[in-house]
Amino acid sequence: MELSDPTSVHCYNPVMPGPPSSSRAERRAQLLDIALRQLEESGPEGLQARSLTAEIGASTQAIYTLFGGMAGLFEAIVADGFVRFAQHVDAVAETEDPVADHFSRGWAYCDWALAHPQLYRLMFGLTGGGLRVLVGLEMTMAGTLANFPEGQAAIEVLVRSVNRVIESGRIRPVNSIEAAAQFLSATHGYVLLEIAGAFGQPGERPQVLGQLAVNLMVGLGDEPDAVQRSLLATITARNDMRHDPPDRPQADTAHDVTVASG
Repeated sequence: MELSDPTSVHCYNPVMPGPPSSSRAERRAQLLDIALRQLEESGPEGLQARSLTAEIGASTQAIYTLFGGMAGLFEAIVADGFVRFAQHVDAVAETEDPVADHFSRGWAYCDWALAHPQLYRLMFGLTGGGLRVLVGLEMTMAGTLANFPEGQAAIEVLVRSVNRVIESGRIRPVNSIEAAAQFLSATHGYVLLEIAGAFGQPGERPQVLGQLAVNLMVGLGDEPDAVQRSLLATITARNDMRHDPPDRPQADTAHDVTVASG
Protein backbone atom coordinates (compact mmCIF):
# COMPACT_ATOMS: atom_id res chain seq x y z
CA MET A 1 0.00 0.00 0.00
CA GLU A 2 1.53 3.31 -1.06
CA LEU A 3 1.58 6.39 1.10
CA SER A 4 -0.13 9.47 -0.21
CA ASP A 5 1.82 12.49 -1.37
CA PRO A 6 3.87 13.76 1.62
CA THR A 7 2.84 17.30 0.81
CA SER A 8 -0.67 16.43 1.89
CA VAL A 9 0.58 16.27 5.48
CA HIS A 10 0.59 20.05 5.54
CA CYS A 11 -3.17 20.02 5.04
CA TYR A 12 -3.71 18.14 8.30
CA ASN A 13 -4.93 20.30 11.18
CA PRO A 14 -3.37 19.02 14.44
CA VAL A 15 -5.55 21.32 16.53
CA MET A 16 -9.03 20.24 15.59
CA PRO A 17 -9.52 17.52 12.98
CA GLY A 18 -12.97 17.16 11.54
CA PRO A 19 -15.12 18.05 8.58
CA PRO A 20 -13.92 21.16 6.73
CA SER A 21 -17.37 22.69 7.19
CA SER A 22 -16.95 22.69 10.96
CA SER A 23 -16.62 26.34 11.96
CA ARG A 24 -14.55 27.72 14.80
CA ALA A 25 -17.75 28.59 16.69
CA GLU A 26 -19.07 25.05 16.28
CA ARG A 27 -15.81 23.52 17.51
CA ARG A 28 -15.80 25.89 20.46
CA ALA A 29 -19.38 24.98 21.32
CA GLN A 30 -18.55 21.28 21.05
CA LEU A 31 -15.68 21.56 23.51
CA LEU A 32 -17.78 23.67 25.84
CA ASP A 33 -20.54 21.04 25.89
CA ILE A 34 -18.00 18.33 26.68
CA ALA A 35 -16.52 20.47 29.44
CA LEU A 36 -19.95 21.04 30.99
CA ARG A 37 -20.65 17.31 31.05
CA GLN A 38 -17.26 16.42 32.49
CA LEU A 39 -17.63 19.22 35.04
CA GLU A 40 -20.72 17.63 36.56
CA GLU A 41 -19.09 14.19 36.45
CA SER A 42 -15.78 15.07 38.14
CA GLY A 43 -16.07 18.61 39.49
CA PRO A 44 -14.17 21.70 38.34
CA GLU A 45 -10.91 20.48 39.84
CA GLY A 46 -11.11 17.36 37.68
CA LEU A 47 -11.29 19.11 34.31
CA GLN A 48 -8.15 18.43 32.26
CA ALA A 49 -7.30 19.66 28.78
CA ARG A 50 -6.17 16.21 27.66
CA SER A 51 -9.39 14.43 28.62
CA LEU A 52 -11.51 17.17 27.06
CA THR A 53 -9.78 17.20 23.70
CA ALA A 54 -9.46 13.40 23.60
CA GLU A 55 -13.22 13.13 23.11
CA ILE A 56 -12.97 14.93 19.78
CA GLY A 57 -9.66 13.45 18.70
CA ALA A 58 -7.75 16.72 19.00
CA SER A 59 -4.55 17.76 20.72
CA THR A 60 -4.59 19.95 23.81
CA GLN A 61 -3.63 22.85 21.56
CA ALA A 62 -7.34 23.10 20.71
CA ILE A 63 -7.99 24.55 24.16
CA TYR A 64 -5.46 27.30 23.55
CA THR A 65 -6.61 27.98 20.01
CA LEU A 66 -10.29 28.26 20.90
CA PHE A 67 -10.23 29.57 24.48
CA GLY A 68 -6.73 30.94 25.02
CA GLY A 69 -6.00 28.21 27.57
CA MET A 70 -7.75 26.46 30.46
CA ALA A 71 -8.37 29.75 32.25
CA GLY A 72 -10.27 30.99 29.21
CA LEU A 73 -12.25 27.76 29.06
CA PHE A 74 -13.28 28.10 32.70
CA GLU A 75 -14.35 31.69 32.08
CA ALA A 76 -16.42 30.55 29.10
CA ILE A 77 -18.05 27.82 31.23
CA VAL A 78 -18.96 30.33 33.93
CA ALA A 79 -20.29 32.91 31.48
CA ASP A 80 -22.38 30.25 29.75
CA GLY A 81 -23.62 29.03 33.13
CA PHE A 82 -24.87 32.46 34.13
CA VAL A 83 -26.65 32.85 30.80
CA ARG A 84 -28.45 29.51 31.23
CA PHE A 85 -29.15 30.26 34.89
CA ALA A 86 -30.69 33.66 34.13
CA GLN A 87 -32.79 32.27 31.29
CA HIS A 88 -34.19 29.53 33.50
CA VAL A 89 -35.15 31.89 36.33
CA ASP A 90 -36.45 34.61 34.03
CA ALA A 91 -38.66 32.10 32.21
CA VAL A 92 -41.04 32.01 35.17
CA ALA A 93 -44.38 33.31 33.95
CA GLU A 94 -45.72 36.44 35.60
CA THR A 95 -49.12 36.54 37.28
CA GLU A 96 -51.05 39.25 39.08
CA ASP A 97 -49.24 38.34 42.32
CA PRO A 98 -45.65 39.67 42.23
CA VAL A 99 -44.78 38.07 45.57
CA ALA A 100 -45.88 34.63 44.36
CA ASP A 101 -43.89 35.21 41.17
CA HIS A 102 -40.83 36.17 43.24
CA PHE A 103 -41.16 32.97 45.24
CA SER A 104 -41.51 31.00 41.99
CA ARG A 105 -38.29 32.53 40.69
CA GLY A 106 -36.56 31.57 43.93
CA TRP A 107 -37.81 28.03 43.44
CA ALA A 108 -36.54 28.07 39.85
CA TYR A 109 -33.18 29.30 41.16
CA CYS A 110 -32.95 26.32 43.51
CA ASP A 111 -34.09 23.85 40.87
CA TRP A 112 -31.41 24.96 38.41
CA ALA A 113 -28.62 25.10 40.97
CA LEU A 114 -29.44 21.67 42.40
CA ALA A 115 -29.59 20.23 38.88
CA HIS A 116 -26.10 21.65 38.12
CA PRO A 117 -24.28 21.59 41.48
CA GLN A 118 -20.71 21.53 40.16
CA LEU A 119 -21.33 24.30 37.65
CA TYR A 120 -23.11 26.33 40.32
CA ARG A 121 -20.20 26.24 42.74
CA LEU A 122 -17.77 27.07 39.94
CA MET A 123 -19.91 30.07 38.99
CA PHE A 124 -19.68 31.42 42.51
CA GLY A 125 -15.97 30.70 42.96
CA LEU A 126 -16.48 27.80 45.38
CA THR A 127 -13.65 25.63 44.12
CA GLY A 128 -10.58 24.01 45.58
CA GLY A 129 -6.92 24.91 45.25
CA GLY A 130 -6.01 27.92 43.17
CA LEU A 131 -8.99 27.57 40.82
CA ARG A 132 -11.12 30.67 41.20
CA VAL A 133 -13.01 31.97 38.20
CA LEU A 134 -14.91 35.23 37.70
CA VAL A 135 -15.68 35.85 41.35
CA GLY A 136 -17.01 39.26 40.41
CA LEU A 137 -20.50 39.55 41.88
CA GLU A 138 -20.37 43.00 43.44
CA MET A 139 -23.77 44.11 44.71
CA THR A 140 -22.82 47.70 45.44
CA MET A 141 -25.07 50.64 46.15
CA ALA A 142 -23.80 52.18 42.92
CA GLY A 143 -25.76 49.56 41.04
CA THR A 144 -22.86 47.56 39.64
CA LEU A 145 -23.82 43.98 40.35
CA ALA A 146 -21.08 42.06 38.59
CA ASN A 147 -17.88 42.71 36.67
CA PHE A 148 -18.89 40.63 33.64
CA PRO A 149 -22.03 41.04 31.54
CA GLU A 150 -23.46 37.55 31.99
CA GLY A 151 -23.29 37.84 35.78
CA GLN A 152 -24.77 41.34 35.63
CA ALA A 153 -27.69 40.11 33.53
CA ALA A 154 -28.36 37.22 35.93
CA ILE A 155 -28.44 39.42 39.02
CA GLU A 156 -30.65 41.95 37.25
CA VAL A 157 -33.33 39.24 36.92
CA LEU A 158 -33.48 39.13 40.73
CA VAL A 159 -33.45 42.92 41.11
CA ARG A 160 -36.27 43.32 38.58
CA SER A 161 -38.32 40.78 40.48
CA VAL A 162 -37.79 42.67 43.75
CA ASN A 163 -38.65 45.98 42.05
CA ARG A 164 -41.94 44.52 40.88
CA VAL A 165 -42.80 43.56 44.47
CA ILE A 166 -41.90 47.08 45.66
CA GLU A 167 -43.95 48.74 42.92
CA SER A 168 -46.98 46.66 43.91
CA GLY A 169 -46.95 48.24 47.38
CA ARG A 170 -46.69 44.88 49.11
CA ILE A 171 -43.45 45.86 50.87
CA ARG A 172 -41.87 49.13 51.94
CA PRO A 173 -40.04 51.22 49.31
CA VAL A 174 -36.68 49.72 50.25
CA ASN A 175 -33.53 49.79 48.16
CA SER A 176 -34.08 47.01 45.63
CA ILE A 177 -30.40 46.04 45.47
CA GLU A 178 -30.21 45.65 49.24
CA ALA A 179 -33.40 43.56 49.27
CA ALA A 180 -32.19 41.45 46.34
CA ALA A 181 -28.92 40.83 48.19
CA GLN A 182 -30.87 39.54 51.17
CA PHE A 183 -32.89 37.12 49.05
CA LEU A 184 -29.73 36.03 47.22
CA SER A 185 -27.93 35.40 50.52
CA ALA A 186 -30.78 33.29 51.85
CA THR A 187 -31.31 31.29 48.67
CA HIS A 188 -27.61 30.79 47.95
CA GLY A 189 -27.01 29.59 51.51
CA TYR A 190 -29.90 27.15 51.29
CA VAL A 191 -28.65 25.77 47.97
CA LEU A 192 -25.13 25.17 49.27
CA LEU A 193 -26.44 23.38 52.35
CA GLU A 194 -28.78 21.31 50.18
CA ILE A 195 -25.90 20.36 47.86
CA ALA A 196 -23.86 19.32 50.91
CA GLY A 197 -26.72 17.12 52.14
CA ALA A 198 -27.24 19.15 55.31
CA PHE A 199 -31.00 18.66 55.25
CA GLY A 200 -30.96 14.89 55.11
CA GLN A 201 -32.66 12.58 52.71
CA PRO A 202 -35.94 13.26 50.88
CA GLY A 203 -38.80 13.00 53.37
CA GLU A 204 -36.55 13.94 56.31
CA ARG A 205 -35.82 17.61 55.55
CA PRO A 206 -36.76 20.34 58.02
CA GLN A 207 -39.01 23.25 57.14
CA VAL A 208 -36.47 25.72 55.81
CA LEU A 209 -36.96 27.28 52.40
CA GLY A 210 -40.59 28.35 52.72
CA GLN A 211 -39.99 29.91 56.12
CA LEU A 212 -36.97 31.78 54.78
CA ALA A 213 -39.07 33.31 52.02
CA VAL A 214 -41.94 34.19 54.33
CA ASN A 215 -39.75 35.74 57.02
CA LEU A 216 -37.82 37.86 54.53
CA MET A 217 -40.94 39.16 52.83
CA VAL A 218 -42.67 39.94 56.13
CA GLY A 219 -39.52 41.63 57.38
CA LEU A 220 -39.61 43.88 54.33
CA GLY A 221 -43.14 44.97 55.20
CA ASP A 222 -45.64 42.54 53.69
CA GLU A 223 -48.58 41.24 55.72
CA PRO A 224 -48.08 37.68 57.05
CA ASP A 225 -51.46 36.47 55.79
CA ALA A 226 -50.81 37.93 52.34
CA VAL A 227 -47.41 36.27 52.18
CA GLN A 228 -48.91 32.90 53.10
CA ARG A 229 -51.52 33.29 50.34
CA SER A 230 -48.76 34.08 47.86
CA LEU A 231 -46.78 31.06 49.00
CA LEU A 232 -49.83 28.86 48.56
CA ALA A 233 -50.33 30.27 45.06
CA THR A 234 -46.72 29.44 44.28
CA ILE A 235 -47.12 25.87 45.49
CA THR A 236 -50.35 25.43 43.52
CA ALA A 237 -48.73 26.72 40.34
CA ARG A 238 -45.74 24.45 40.90
CA ASN A 239 -47.93 21.41 41.34
CA ASP A 240 -49.67 22.29 38.08
CA MET A 241 -46.29 22.19 36.33
CA ARG A 242 -45.66 18.55 37.21
CA HIS A 243 -46.52 17.53 33.67
CA ASP A 244 -43.96 19.82 32.05
CA PRO A 245 -41.42 18.37 29.54
CA PRO A 246 -38.85 16.05 31.18
CA ASP A 247 -35.91 18.36 30.46
CA ARG A 248 -37.24 20.87 32.98
CA PRO A 249 -35.51 20.27 36.37
CA GLN A 250 -37.98 19.31 39.08
CA ALA A 251 -37.48 19.31 42.81
CA ASP A 252 -38.48 16.22 44.72
CA THR A 253 -41.71 15.90 46.67
CA ALA A 254 -39.98 16.41 50.02
CA HIS A 255 -38.58 19.72 48.76
CA ASP A 256 -42.11 20.82 47.92
CA VAL A 257 -43.44 19.79 51.31
CA THR A 258 -40.61 21.72 52.92
CA VAL A 259 -41.69 24.92 51.20
CA ALA A 260 -45.39 24.24 51.66
CA SER A 261 -44.91 23.76 55.37
CA GLY A 262 -43.00 27.03 55.65
